[in-house]
Amino acid sequence: MTKLLTSSALCILLCAGQALSADLNAPYSPTRAEWLRVYLAENIKTKTDGWPLRLRVMVTVVSNNREVLVTLKPADGEKRPSKEQRDFMISSVTEIVTRALGSYAWSKDVKVTVSFV
Repeated sequence: MTKLLTSSALCILLCAGQALSADLNAPYSPTRAEWLRVYLAENIKTKTDGWPLRLRVMVTVVSNNREVLVTLKPADGEKRPSKEQRDFMISSVTEIVTRALGSYAWSKDVKVTVSFV
């Protein structure tokens, strides 16, 4: 009987916890680093969608070092670009990120590193 009560209580608690965590309207404030990662990834995606080569973009914000690391690579099914194309993409994405960071006083001095793998 004790096992049944324990199991029932556990199930009820798990269900209640999942119901609370599924609330998309729950208040949440992301950190600047979290917000910046999503904002920059979306900004890069929007500005590079017209390029002939589709890119996969990964943005990492290293808060302790005040650094943004952007990794670019061809999307699935895309061929590897030439060195000139890669250099163009790196410089273009660096400019996109630098301009976005310059829009906010708290992010103007953040270091930007873009690489193509």
